[in-house]
Amino acid sequence: MREHLKTNVLTFSWPNKTPTFYFTKDELEESHPIHKSKFSRQIQKAFNDVDISGLDQIYTTFTLKTSNSIGLKIDLTDYKELSIYKQFLKHQIRNFCDEQGFIVTKNFVRNIQVWLPKTKEISNEYTLYYKFAFKLQFAKLTDLPELIISFDGTSKVLKTSVQDIEDSEDIKKCIYKNKVINYQMKLDTPEKEEAFNQIDFSKTYPIFNLQLAKQLNLTLEEVNRPKNKYQTYTKLINKFANKYLFTNEFKEIIPIKKEEFIDVPLNRINHIDTNVGLLEFGKDSYGNKKTHLVPKQAMNFLTPYRRPDKQNIKIFFICHTTHKDFVKDFYLNFMKGVNSDKKYYKGFEEYVNVKASSSKEHFIEFTNLNKPLPEISEKLETFNFNHDTTKYAAFYISPFDKYTPNIEDKEIYTNIKELFLKEGIVTQVVDYQKMVSNIKNQYTFQFSLQNMALALHAKLGGKPWKLAITDKKELVIGVGAFTNQSENTQYIASAFSFQNNGLFRNFEYFSKSESKLLAGSILTAIRNFTSIAQADKVVIHFYKEMKYEEVKPIIEGMNKLNLKIPLYILNINKTESQDIIAYDLNWDGKLMPLSGTYIRIALNQFLLFNNVRYPNSKYYSDAEGYPFPIKISISSPDKDAFEDADIVLELLTQVYQFSRLYWKSLRQQNVPITIKYPEMVAQLAPRFQGTIPEHAKDKLWFL
Repeated sequence: MREHLKTNVLTFSWPNKTPTFYFTKDELEESHPIHKSKFSRQIQKAFNDVDISGLDQIYTTFTLKTSNSIGLKIDLTDYKELSIYKQFLKHQIRNFCDEQGFIVTKNFVRNIQVWLPKTKEISNEYTLYYKFAFKLQFAKLTDLPELIISFDGTSKVLKTSVQDIEDSEDIKKCIYKNKVINYQMKLDTPEKEEAFNQIDFSKTYPIFNLQLAKQLNLTLEEVNRPKNKYQTYTKLINKFANKYLFTNEFKEIIPIKKEEFIDVPLNRINHIDTNVGLLEFGKDSYGNKKTHLVPKQAMNFLTPYRRPDKQNIKIFFICHTTHKDFVKDFYLNFMKGVNSDKKYYKGFEEYVNVKASSSKEHFIEFTNLNKPLPEISEKLETFNFNHDTTKYAAFYISPFDKYTPNIEDKEIYTNIKELFLKEGIVTQVVDYQKMVSNIKNQYTFQFSLQNMALALHAKLGGKPWKLAITDKKELVIGVGAFTNQSENTQYIASAFSFQNNGLFRNFEYFSKSESKLLAGSILTAIRNFTSIAQADKVVIHFYKEMKYEEVKPIIEGMNKLNLKIPLYILNINKTESQDIIAYDLNWDGKLMPLSGTYIRIALNQFLLFNNVRYPNSKYYSDAEGYPFPIKISISSPDKDAFEDADIVLELLTQVYQFSRLYWKSLRQQNVPITIKYPEMVAQLAPRFQGTIPEHAKDKLWFL
């Protein structure tokens, strides 16, 4: 059956007549600032008696005429004046949402976001809110103005007011008078002081966070994630649109053409050949190459592509004294398989085709539950390791799960990972409570063990699989980021370089402020690669749009190396909640488009679907997941970079292939490892006490 792709876009009409807006140099009541970046030639000419070129902003009352204001017919073909028209529409939408009584704020990409409470009460401690966002754009998918409606997830607002909370340091963001406010905002202006003084604490309600939950002894519930995000997402945005947007009141603001989300134009849809996602595993006993599309299936009967580079693998454990008996059971299951029919996991050695044994002399038992590091460190100093012939892996049995609100408890594993990394030993965390629960269900337990075995094999230096089809000689460099929400700080990890077959080479790590070092590390990777092989092109996968000052030193460095090859920069973003998606109405209600589908949503901007729904697959298990697409913007500093009509497909294919090389779990990822792996390092490295050892920069210890 042919696909039928829809997207979360509503189209609406251009205005019947050219709108007239009114501008002043000075701020008036009910006026809105217009930034200097929106000063068109017409606007500058209209202020003929006043030089506005030195002003940061002027003001508009939009369609409301005021004394001494200058009226101008807005030219909707001028991108600067069109952006003012967009500002007007956003103002209109915000007013509409205020009138509906919604909580109104902005999401992290500065789009209008509204919060609606779940009608059914689910907790005595908080109210659950659904969040929806509006994004305006003009003639990107069609020749009309377009309104994107996205579902931005949920938030919990506590029913306990700020006034009734003892320690205010744990209060972060709050809801007050249908607005989201930052309780901890800096009171560095008279306006902020005035706003803070007017807050009624008895009517101000904090948004849920782990520290506050711990203080109030709130019950921490497991997040009940839907099996199919597409179904939940589309159901919610359609319900929201039908109830609030397909109304006469909203149509007076946004004259929607049709009361349904639009189909994706057929000329915007294309597909990557499924076969380019083929993966190569270990050869059979006759020396024949073995390939497969789906690692989760392949690993049940194929062997990994390469073993670790040492024949001897030793495993030992680190645990609290009360968990010693659990270690015995877990080790037996991990090494020999679970006690069921062993259909999917027959033990570590057989699953990843290696030899391994227990290193009982390195077993570490600690007694202090909350501060185990001194004991562990002291015992580690007494041990001898033979790194010349043996690879070591330590399992840390964590008494605390990842949802624990205590920051110190969360940091224990990071500290242990760093401690052992300095010794050249990789670590694997095991959540004690989760694994105890899993052991009781032997069937599902084997899937957890599969993922652990896979990740450990890669950490030890093995290569579970690689790309089977690699036509080009090119260097791919990935730069990812991780934002620590509790610190509101962003970290980046950079110069993750990969060969064209998808095999990892090495990485460097930097903080966000070290942009010069970042550029230097990228140049080092380019120089090292091109000294060995002639590259067809250099491709950088970046977690955000790359600024010119970030690109410039790379261009200059390539010129000094006399590299006359094109440089391409791909900005790769998840689309989980904040932007455009698409869904297939012709797939039994499951909605996810075929793997390899890509949609051109603007000039050199695409949606790419990475999943394991292939054209000839008759069955699809919920266990495979339903990943959303990623959004990719492609640019190049080279003027003739896009003369080859096939280059865009090549670059999208590369992203598609690199999303199939994730070795932390068997589930297909929607984001390529060029972004995923740096993000994982950026999550861990800032919490280390020291720097990442040099010997660890060509290893996947962070999986």
